[in-house]
Amino acid sequence: MAAAICLEAGKDEHQALELLELGRCVIAGLLLEMRTDISVLKQQHPMLAAEFESLRNELDLPPSKTTLLGDTASPWKVQANQRFEADERLKEIITKIRGQPDFQNFLLPPTHEELMAAASEGPIVIINVSPYRCDAFLIEHQKIKSVGLASTLEWLWTAAAGPIMDALGYQHPCSNDNWPHVWWIPTGALSHFPIHAAGFHTKGSTKTVLDRVMSSYTSSVKALRYGRRLHSVRRPTGPGLKHALLVAMQETPSLSSGSALPFAAKEVGMLADFCPSLQLEAVIPPRRKEKVLEHLRTCKIFHFAGHGRSDPLDPARSCLLLDDWNKSPLTVGDLRDLNIQESFPFLGYLSACSTSANRVNRLVDEGIHLASAFQLAGFRHVIGTLWEVSD
Repeated sequence: MAAAICLEAGKDEHQALELLELGRCVIAGLLLEMRTDISVLKQQHPMLAAEFESLRNELDLPPSKTTLLGDTASPWKVQANQRFEADERLKEIITKIRGQPDFQNFLLPPTHEELMAAASEGPIVIINVSPYRCDAFLIEHQKIKSVGLASTLEWLWTAAAGPIMDALGYQHPCSNDNWPHVWWIPTGALSHFPIHAAGFHTKGSTKTVLDRVMSSYTSSVKALRYGRRLHSVRRPTGPGLKHALLVAMQETPSLSSGSALPFAAKEVGMLADFCPSLQLEAVIPPRRKEKVLEHLRTCKIFHFAGHGRSDPLDPARSCLLLDDWNKSPLTVGDLRDLNIQESFPFLGYLSACSTSANRVNRLVDEGIHLASAFQLAGFRHVIGTLWEVSD
């Protein structure tokens, strides 16, 4: 809403984008800030970097579930006070860092130049929906502009994707293998829609996104820049990066007999046979939460074929259903706290229902779902689903 009002007031696109970035994916944004690369800061200001890193690591740890013996106060209250004090000290350190030459934008929203630099590999499209107006922000390598859209979502192509393709100059199907690549950032209710599939899918029609561009999604420009920066400065090491972690849940305990997925094992079996040609070793672990989490730390590819569950009240409790899901589900929260970026995992493929869905309307702009949790954990690419999928 703030971005729409900003444009309505005659402000420029960068100011509106800055407000939009600040207001979206707040939780994920804070996690990215906690895990940001500070190698340049370490080189130039090692003392500040050390203090920042210490406080950052303290705040990045999940809350302890142990009790504090001999303490009359509630253990959770003690932990909350400690984290609050650490957060206040961290704010002070960040202010000091921003006072140093060349660090004035430390952990602030991207500048105009940084936004355009993020589009070096292809345009970034942010679609903003509000009660006042709807706009598409088009970030290209040399410019940023906005395109006004219809205020109702009558049809994705007519109201949104078509005008965006025209504005970007993608008016015809790709004629060679050099496909343009667009990163979509839908907001609000539009987050529930498959923009990559928008179009008129009739015989002879080329009015489709699929005919004109390759599509990827990201939760924010910050998340896109962070992922690219992370994977450009870190390289995989260690034998675990040759592992393909494969999990097939053809039968899931405590679900009805009609929930069986007879082709899940066949799907994973085909992948296991294919792994040697990719110089990967197939790893099929016990289908329990702790074992899967353990192997996630040392895999290059993770493929899950089974059931996913999107929690309608708390998206952080959305989960993949393993053998022990009733007592110990593998949730968004578990994955978000995993932090396996140092292992450089490449691809998470979630062949399950609703793994990219967030059904809590008040948190729709937070991007809290299983696919984003795998990306926050450290996976470079994640494939998920918005709805139910057949076996």
